[in-house]
Amino acid sequence: MLRAMIVEDELPTLELMERLIGRHPAFEVAGAFANPLEALDRFGELKPDVAFLDVEMPKMGGLALADKLMELDDGLQVVFTTAYPGYAVDAFRVNAADYLVKPVLLEDLERVVPRVVRNRSLHAALRQPAEAGEPPVRCLGTFETRTAEGSLVNWPTRKTEELFGYLLAHPNRLTGKWQLADLLWPDVEESRSLHNLHNTIYRLKKTLKDAGLKAELTHTNEGYLFAMPPSDSDLGRLRVCLSGVSKLDGTNVSEAEERFRSVKGALFGGKDYAWCAGASAEVSSLYRTLARMLTDWHRERGDAASAKELLRAYLEQAPLDEEMHKELLRLYAEDGETGLFRRQYESYERILEDELGIEPPEEIRQLAQRMKRERERDGE
Repeated sequence: MLRAMIVEDELPTLELMERLIGRHPAFEVAGAFANPLEALDRFGELKPDVAFLDVEMPKMGGLALADKLMELDDGLQVVFTTAYPGYAVDAFRVNAADYLVKPVLLEDLERVVPRVVRNRSLHAALRQPAEAGEPPVRCLGTFETRTAEGSLVNWPTRKTEELFGYLLAHPNRLTGKWQLADLLWPDVEESRSLHNLHNTIYRLKKTLKDAGLKAELTHTNEGYLFAMPPSDSDLGRLRVCLSGVSKLDGTNVSEAEERFRSVKGALFGGKDYAWCAGASAEVSSLYRTLARMLTDWHRERGDAASAKELLRAYLEQAPLDEEMHKELLRLYAEDGETGLFRRQYESYERILEDELGIEPPEEIRQLAQRMKRERERDGE
């Protein structure tokens, strides 16, 4: 649950906001203030996670107040309220999570919740160093969950585990109850599938609590919202590792290598979940991005051996990746490793024939012909 501070100089609006936010299951009201200076003075004591600030206030406007509050806690999520949508540009100048146009309605609040939760989780993950050891939840090549003491979680039903997998793949996102019911029980009558969902939600909450895992599953009018520290799963760590990163340097390459090694196979160990295609494609894309960035890192430092080792490991899991096969074959060619080149090319050729019934692309075939001529010239 998120602790909320509300600052609004008009008392009727302040009381309305306090009721609206106080009734929402994702929030508890830590403090409500008509005076922004009083709110600033009490901030350190109340330690809110999110602040709802009116933009237009005497003594100190919401934008100035937000600057001061975020100096005290740079992880604070700020949501502005205003009668004038034109303030949106200024709101985002101070990295506000969102802004709401008065009068604020319940559906406006529902829209804000996923963004606030997502931003808070990401900020917390980025502020902490990478954690040593395996996370309690592993999804990349297997699907196993361990308690705080390290023992395997025994799921009460397969659907409970599948629901957990879906929520892990789609964190900090509101998902409607009917959507979840249809995903998990597509062939079951509607009222029955909804009954199944309620029972499964209950089992999941109890299992996570008994396991001592830091996970929150909140019910709102629009559906369910799941939040879990990204550091508690290998999938979460992989996502955070590449969030906002376009190039590796000395500060992040070790984490990138660790995350690359953590991908040991298909998402959820290849479990045949009907909804899993999109999440699996995301993991494949993240894994490929890591492989590309790490290969570039090693090549820029003249470490071709490490680049080749990494590419071989990647291609064991993504054997049809044309670009990465080209990269590995080019490295073999550049270093004159004709034997390794021949074996890699023949392996790729067989895979394409067996899986797709096609030949390697023209560029690779020409490179293979050139390497063959060099072998013949050198008498190999």
